[in-house]
Amino acid sequence: MSATTLTADNKTARKFINFIEEFRKLNPKMQAGQISLFLHIVGTPELTIRELAQRTGLGDGGSITRKIDELTKSYWKPVGGEMKEVPGLDLVETYEDPRDRRFKRVRATRKGNQVFNTLIELLGG
Repeated sequence: MSATTLTADNKTARKFINFIEEFRKLNPKMQAGQISLFLHIVGTPELTIRELAQRTGLGDGGSITRKIDELTKSYWKPVGGEMKEVPGLDLVETYEDPRDRRFKRVRATRKGNQVFNTLIELLGG
């Protein structure tokens, strides 16, 4: 491997590290599944939760719903035997499908779009 290639590889690796660190600023324990889910949401806005489950492979039930909940502004979680509202990351919001109320759709919040724009800048886009 030449020195030029190594330098280019180091720059690319640094971009990826900065990308991940941007999420760590939001939550140091943020999981790869949450990052992937967020990127799917901003990459294809207005998907239903079912469509997101199919695209991400996270399943159609509680697993994807919990991950989405953690990305919203606040959500309900069992704490000490009772349900409590806890703060989320405020990156996405869910809303009722206006054409079919049985479905919920997901889109990025203003903060989520700002985070995504920062990620684009970090990658040199």
